[in-house]
Amino acid sequence: MVAAQELAARATAVGIVTGFCISGASPPAAETDGPPGALLLARTLNLLGIEVALIADRYATPLLEVGCDFLGLPRSIVRDFPLEEIAPAAASNATTITPQADRWSEDFLRSDLGSRLSHLISIEHVGPSHTERSFLAQKRNAPPPLANFESAVPTASRDVCHNMRGSPIDAWTGRAHRLFELIAEFHPHITTIGIGDGGNEIGMGTIPWETLRQAIIVGPGGLVPCRVATDYTLLAGVSDWAAYALALAMIPLRGAEIPTAWDESCLRELIERLVRDAGAVDGVTGRPEATVDGLPLETYLQVFSGIRELCAAAAR
Repeated sequence: MVAAQELAARATAVGIVTGFCISGASPPAAETDGPPGALLLARTLNLLGIEVALIADRYATPLLEVGCDFLGLPRSIVRDFPLEEIAPAAASNATTITPQADRWSEDFLRSDLGSRLSHLISIEHVGPSHTERSFLAQKRNAPPPLANFESAVPTASRDVCHNMRGSPIDAWTGRAHRLFELIAEFHPHITTIGIGDGGNEIGMGTIPWETLRQAIIVGPGGLVPCRVATDYTLLAGVSDWAAYALALAMIPLRGAEIPTAWDESCLRELIERLVRDAGAVDGVTGRPEATVDGLPLETYLQVFSGIRELCAAAAR
């Protein structure tokens, strides 16, 4: 995996953005996909002596704090990204101006840690939809289907964070994509990685809008694609799986061994704690249950075990 090789070779300090609020849950809460992958990646970086910060808005920070306690990481690595002060019923693209996100992002990038960052990673964090400008700027092998874009994405739905049902969720989302956009101004040397599974996450701007629209078969596929691109974009059926692969592939590349304690039972307990102690919900059902994207843990963890075995075999 090229992204793992890049991270293993160059990482000195890494920021990890995660957390996706399920606004339809009662009450709204962060989903179980994203934080587990971010936490295992943070634990991996810590094991390898690489500085790390976990960044999330107020819906996901409780999950990260509980996860840090479980994995033996200090809570001080968790950074709380602000929400914009808008009402949920506000116009869907009212947050194209993001004063709080910009202020926080600029302060973070100017900080000692921000100035030391080598990598910035997003794991299952929603980003804003395309504008005409971002759509036209994408790399593609054919003329951009502008008429299709204009028909499928009304002006009021552009530059908006959507869930997979096409509903705007800006009021429940820390617009941490601004970190990825501002690094070009502050620290252009930072390498970015985006991990997602639905098309609406940071990093998906690497893929042409029309490709994602065709691939998204549930809901209004034209509204969903995120416009924010990253240097590396990783896709998986569940975002956590790509994060686990990135984390575990790094370890043998740095000449270390994957800890035997990082197994199915460890992840099972982590996810159960995120639900029980931090209020996490399944991103598909919206219920506070130890499942991920509608998958029972047995199914979800089988994939993790396969990833772990492959990465461990690579170290032999």
